[in-house]
Amino acid sequence: MDYAIVTGATRGLGESIAKLFMEKGIGVSNISRVNNETLQKLAREKEVPYDFFPCDLAQSGETEAVFREVGRKLVGLAPEKVYVVQNAGVVTPINPSGEIENEAMETSVHVNLLSPMIATNEMLKAVRGSDSRMIMINVSSGAGSRPVFGWSTYCATKAGVNMLTETVSLELSRKHSRHQVIGFSPGVMDTDMQGEIRSSSKEAFVDVEAFQRYKDEGMLRETDTVAQALVKLVTEREIESGKLYHVNDLL
Repeated sequence: MDYAIVTGATRGLGESIAKLFMEKGIGVSNISRVNNETLQKLAREKEVPYDFFPCDLAQSGETEAVFREVGRKLVGLAPEKVYVVQNAGVVTPINPSGEIENEAMETSVHVNLLSPMIATNEMLKAVRGSDSRMIMINVSSGAGSRPVFGWSTYCATKAGVNMLTETVSLELSRKHSRHQVIGFSPGVMDTDMQGEIRSSSKEAFVDVEAFQRYKDEGMLRETDTVAQALVKLVTEREIESGKLYHVNDLL
């Protein structure tokens, strides 16, 4: 049986991704702060394994320990494929540089960038010497490729995730590794994160009215639609390691 590790599978895109993996008969490990009863119930219905590993991804020590534990457990099960979806992320702090709380900035860097780096490192250690093939998916954002007023931290961390993807892919290629890593840009979705963005002030985020209009005019995609595009990509198609895939090109 194949297995998937999904960070932030408690809600939003992560929950949708985890559900679709389960519907394909793939076991899921949810790494989040809070468990998801819906996923537990679905796992029983589909008769697939589901595990919850509590973790605050803003704490690097917790991230390292949990991914080390998950890696050991899954590799011990000898799956043919292991999918690692680095989905968890925070858009805050939303404010121009010079007006940001440093503590909020630190949290963002830990969740959005440092935790994927640590997870990648630990999972590559875990599969070393095993026969499993690992496909790592780093959820990015359009903000990782362009500057957005008020999003300096979010833009910088997502740009870092993009470079992490490309660099790890280069390293795997030079080692002739069977493992692959890709980036995935999900576009604008109807999530709690979008609610946070819409509640920003004009002074903090000059594009806030555009995001409010996305909601009012029904322009936000459902997370199930976006998740379906991603899961179909990694389970049914040949992927190009190191590439940043955009949801608009997959739908």
